[in-house]
Amino acid sequence: MTTAPLATLPTPAAVLDLHRMQRNIDTMQSRMNALGVKLRPHVKTSKCVDVVRRQIAAGASGVTVSTLKEAEQFLAAGVRDILYAVGMVAVKLPQAHALRDAGCDLKIIVDSVDAACAIVEFGREHRHVFEVWLEVDTDGHRAGLKPDGEALIAVGRALHEGGMTLGGVMTHAGASYELNTPEALAAMAEQERSRCVLAAGRLRAAGLPCANVSVGSTPTALSAKHLEGVTEVR
Repeated sequence: MTTAPLATLPTPAAVLDLHRMQRNIDTMQSRMNALGVKLRPHVKTSKCVDVVRRQIAAGASGVTVSTLKEAEQFLAAGVRDILYAVGMVAVKLPQAHALRDAGCDLKIIVDSVDAACAIVEFGREHRHVFEVWLEVDTDGHRAGLKPDGEALIAVGRALHEGGMTLGGVMTHAGASYELNTPEALAAMAEQERSRCVLAAGRLRAAGLPCANVSVGSTPTALSAKHLEGVTEVR
């Protein structure tokens, strides 16, 4: 914390209104508590250990990252429960393996049979069991498996029968950032929830495990009327 005039600070410099930041942290955590789900904040924005410590102190359960370098830095700061929310590619599996060997409870995600098979092959070769979540497309906006498609079951079965831990499903309603009315945002929040819950239900009906149902974007988190069937928000 500094009381120096802004004009005297060397740049680049991160300048935060700590009172406003804490209010935002408390508001989001209180909302998730009221909705009965865990909060797994995405740390790609702050990239700041002190900010994340405040979020965890407020009640956050683990973090979400966009790079394995972020995962390394937050693990070094003592944060173990980390979701790497970018589709895993084979070339990054050694780095993910090293993080898990270092004590990181790292979850990785996939949205294709090819990616699942690459994880299974690497895991068998290195005698390691990865925890893998399936990315679900709930808004036609980005990568992910269709919640009502056959590929969802095929990917889940490839991982489970290949000896990996099928940890759950996750989605991100990126299209929500294009909306600007309460009605449209509430509808998108329900679409995100219901389609991700549908995917989880189909996996379970196929005899596959699905302990976690993770949804999230800032607009939908603030607009959801309820989160039945969801376990966490990012």
